[in-house]
Amino acid sequence: MKVLYMIGCICLSLLGNVSQAVETKAYIIPKTVAGVERHQMSLNGDWSFQFSPKSKWSPIQVPGEAAMQGYAIEHDKPVLYKKQFVLPADYKGQRTILRFDGVYSYARLWVNGTYVREHFGGFSRWEADITSLVKPGKKNEIKLEVTDRLDDISYASGYAHHPIGGILRDVTVYALPQTNVSDLMIETDLDDTYTDASLKVSFDISRDARVRYSLRDPKGENVNLPVAVKEVKAGRVNHDFAVAAPLKWDAEHPHLYTLDIHLEEAGKEVCRISRNVGFREIKIDGNKMLVNGQPVKLRGACRHDIHPTLGRTITAELDSLDAAIFKHTNMNFVRTSHYPPTERFLDYCDKMGLYVECETAICFVNTHRQKNYGPAASQEDPLFTDRYMGQLKEMVNSLRTHASILFWSIGNESVYGTNFQQSYDWVKKNDTTRPAIFSYPGSVAKDAACYDILSMHYPGVDGTMNQLGVQTFGFQVSSMPTIFDEWAHVPCYTYTTLQDDPNIREFWGASLDKMWSNLFDAQGGLGGAIWGYIDETFMLPEPKKGEAFWIDFARTAKPLDFQGKCVGYGEWGIVDVWRREKPEYWGTKKAYSPIRLLQMDVKEPISGMPLSLPVYNRFDHTNLDEVSIRYTYKGKEYTLEAPSVSPHRKGMLKIPAQEWTAGETILLSFYASDGMLIDAEEIALGNVNPDLAVVPAAKSALSLEETPDQILIKGDGFTVPFDKSTGLIHNATSRGKVVIEKGPFLNLDLNVNHNTGPEVREKAKNYIVDDADWKKGSLVYRRDSEGAILLDLSGTYKGIGMTMNFILRPNGELDIYYQTEGEPNGWLRESGVKFYLPEAVSHLEWTRKGYWSYYPENSFAGNKGAAALYNPKTVAYGANPEQSWNLDTHNYYYFADPGAIGDRPLTQMAKGMKENIFSYKLLIENKEAFNIVSPSASLACRLNKPTGEQLILYVNTRWDYPEIAWGDYCKALDVIPNYGNIKLRLK
Repeated sequence: MKVLYMIGCICLSLLGNVSQAVETKAYIIPKTVAGVERHQMSLNGDWSFQFSPKSKWSPIQVPGEAAMQGYAIEHDKPVLYKKQFVLPADYKGQRTILRFDGVYSYARLWVNGTYVREHFGGFSRWEADITSLVKPGKKNEIKLEVTDRLDDISYASGYAHHPIGGILRDVTVYALPQTNVSDLMIETDLDDTYTDASLKVSFDISRDARVRYSLRDPKGENVNLPVAVKEVKAGRVNHDFAVAAPLKWDAEHPHLYTLDIHLEEAGKEVCRISRNVGFREIKIDGNKMLVNGQPVKLRGACRHDIHPTLGRTITAELDSLDAAIFKHTNMNFVRTSHYPPTERFLDYCDKMGLYVECETAICFVNTHRQKNYGPAASQEDPLFTDRYMGQLKEMVNSLRTHASILFWSIGNESVYGTNFQQSYDWVKKNDTTRPAIFSYPGSVAKDAACYDILSMHYPGVDGTMNQLGVQTFGFQVSSMPTIFDEWAHVPCYTYTTLQDDPNIREFWGASLDKMWSNLFDAQGGLGGAIWGYIDETFMLPEPKKGEAFWIDFARTAKPLDFQGKCVGYGEWGIVDVWRREKPEYWGTKKAYSPIRLLQMDVKEPISGMPLSLPVYNRFDHTNLDEVSIRYTYKGKEYTLEAPSVSPHRKGMLKIPAQEWTAGETILLSFYASDGMLIDAEEIALGNVNPDLAVVPAAKSALSLEETPDQILIKGDGFTVPFDKSTGLIHNATSRGKVVIEKGPFLNLDLNVNHNTGPEVREKAKNYIVDDADWKKGSLVYRRDSEGAILLDLSGTYKGIGMTMNFILRPNGELDIYYQTEGEPNGWLRESGVKFYLPEAVSHLEWTRKGYWSYYPENSFAGNKGAAALYNPKTVAYGANPEQSWNLDTHNYYYFADPGAIGDRPLTQMAKGMKENIFSYKLLIENKEAFNIVSPSASLACRLNKPTGEQLILYVNTRWDYPEIAWGDYCKALDVIPNYGNIKLRLK
């Protein structure tokens, strides 16, 4: 075995960059094979693994990354896998095919000691006919040499920030009869009225045979096919069948037919092939894309294969779950970045109704690669041509029958060259039914044709951008459809912000909403794909073999103290690797909703009269009367008749007359035919701001006592001492407990430069006021005629002057008015005040005016909510959290190996800022400590515990996230002028 391993290493060394022509024939696993009971066998599971020539064989799980199982493989150093299996005896007389669905990134195969073939590319299916090498009824052995090559054109280990080498996808051995088919093509051509269809079937057949076809509709009923039995000769076969008025396939009506192809010899069936068929036609019409004659708009996300413990691999369960999550989040489009998916995932897309951009595994050619990966430029290199073409052909030949695939992508964010041109030319010649795209189109030679749809990445919310000389205006160009197949980048590089205030993820929802709404009304705007669907983090274990050398090149712009074993690009998903919903999930579902109410309130409801609300049908193929609508009013639920509104049109939604009461709300819920919640809106009748209630009058007047150190103000159940040396509150109490230890200090955080745009990794140059810089100037106090005590405080924070005016009333209300001067101007991050709180504060409750009218219960930042500040459960590194994302206190990507700052970190839900609050209530021992109130919903509050373990409350009068970057929305607020009003209730 050591000799075999050394031979492999020598061969790899000799091979260098020499590219070998590869076999790209795509076989079809039959549904049945005559005389064979178990005609396909999964070889997934336990394999043996040899890390180096001196290593002993040890167990490894297939599929799965080697590094994620403790084997610190190195680039360009082969490792070995082997598997023994008993081939069923009834495979005798059949052909035996061994299939690998994905081995990263270069593989060499031996069967029973005989070398079979090599393969470049980690994400495309490849096969080998091993009939002459295996022994039916006996034990057989596979050996696979796997090398994670630095020069792989997919760069997949580069953007995973560690070597992902290994058998990443399924391994199958199966039987084929001597009469078999390969390179199957199924196309549907609709007539000019999109009524009747032509079903075109083409394949290679190995021998002369009789072929019999049968077609069943979505209900399982047989469909008549004229002349369904054909005598064929070995070679290429082409058949065409007329199908009358088939149900059409689209993402909203995924009607699938079943085509069975029966191969017969001497009057007996030798095998049967079964494929799903969706009758649909794709057409580019000017700057629009039509599916079955109707313009479509693609609302989606970019998807990677991620398994929480196995890395860049996927299971049947996760393929199914991902497709379901896409549908439940109101997405109709998946970009399979930056490699083709498993065919199993496409099966789910076909069945559930998801459009797919299927991308070949070529990424960052001569653009964004880390320096240790090469070559930087392979786009013109003839030594790499076969790698480009081999993977592309494997992808197209094995996946092209899927109705869900709308178009092919021949590469991501790369510089154009002859290898890309050959790829495009081959696709257009071999699949005339679909368009193709290329990114970056701005690098394509002016006289070349290399794409049919314009692919652009990261527009601003107005859709106007320039990328390598190609411009869009309002999300479109006039000559062809424009897709932004990376847009609305989830904030994941703003490390400091994500440690302190995860609400940037909730705030992001406005970006997607503005982008989608603006694009939807642009004729040439085809759609967008969020970057990304799922987090890109790998909780790598401590290696049991080798060294974790990748840490040196996997570093991001995080501070050195926050570099750890968990690597990757970042938490850029709307779900995490465990598929838990993050705040971006609900923002996506709302922004992408195909039903958009255009009015969220009825200013003056008239009791006994019906209500009318304008509605926008943003479906592509669904009339609004196909959905179910229910509404809830005063605790009772009613069914509502849906209006007839055509796709891409506006209409009116009418709610029958009731005894409407101002101040109440109506919850409108829209459901798909399968019962899935599409969207929900809470409609306000008149003014429905929360009743903040007038605080009862005090039983006694405020008392004021002045000592050498303090001005002590006492009321009924509370005390507010002001420290004379600082002028600030010191140990204020309510109901006998300290509720504010000290404050208010100025909270002023500003970006000196507006550091936004793609690829921002470093925190913007900023200025944050330091508490230690506070110097009191003057402090005076007085009573007013109504019994309130007023204090006027002035002072400085270095060059910044600040005045604060306090009004404390006998009922426990404290108003704070602040103003600054002399501060540097820039882009405002936060402006307000902050208080230091006791550790005894344990819970919070809030009501607010959120961006969306409706949030589910227990949302991260709903319009009302409650949260414990702490969660005693600490999720261990790499373990299944088994709790909602909101309850997490530890994160091993943003806080490195400790997982958090401090010993008692806050939950995500507790420390995330709650914007536009009406009320933000803090509790001690389940009793109110104090409350921040804002009748106009003009304040935002958040909690944090910096390294000193001190709990701090930030109350902001103005706030923004200018660091959000990537063209995403921010308010772009100037710092000056800087002032505000804050109201506290101490009892």
